[in-house]
Amino acid sequence: MLGQHNFSSQKQIELLQILNFALHKKHYPQDICGMIEKKIKLLEQTKQEAATTGGNLQLSTKKGFKVNFIRVINCLCELSFFTDKKGNDTTKKEVFDTFGKAINQDLSTFHIDLSAAKSAAKSDMRNTLSIFEQMYNKQQEINNK
Repeated sequence: MLGQHNFSSQKQIELLQILNFALHKKHYPQDICGMIEKKIKLLEQTKQEAATTGGNLQLSTKKGFKVNFIRVINCLCELSFFTDKKGNDTTKKEVFDTFGKAINQDLSTFHIDLSAAKSAAKSDMRNTLSIFEQMYNKQQEINNK
């Protein structure tokens, strides 16, 4: 649920630890606290796995880079660029999970980022198309070298 609100894994862990502490202090039943503790452990395990599989690569923190990265990957998904190892179609979720691990970035809320960007672009598509124009210009520059 916290992931739906665009909280990072670390922030989710911290919030659940605070909630768990408060529930323990109020003497809530162990089964409720136990479920929260299991969720914390699962988030920590997932975070650890992502850290060990991601390597040293990360997405730049420059403003707009994350949403532009998501736009590009989303477009490639729509063009059916990705399959699983057996050549079967894959879901966008799988694609974004895989890219997220590769760049040490939680992309599980890619659909929220795309939706927000789409809403903002309703009045002006320039912002949405900008990354593709930049890529086009860069490719022309590369070709002219």
